[in-house]
Amino acid sequence: MVKYRYFGISLALFGSIIMIINMYLLNIHNQYDVIRYISIVIFIIGFLLIPNYSKPKKNK
Repeated sequence: MVKYRYFGISLALFGSIIMIINMYLLNIHNQYDVIRYISIVIFIIGFLLIPNYSKPKKNK
């Protein structure tokens, strides 16, 4: 599960960075909506891959 967590965090960060760049720099291009939808999907997939729980560690 740890590898999915790091993969999810990286996807969520990548999607949010694309959204920010798209909002501020790419407003005048024709592909504005397409890039926005793709970045939202990447962000949501990354957010869903981050688990909400962690397994308790056993102390011996």
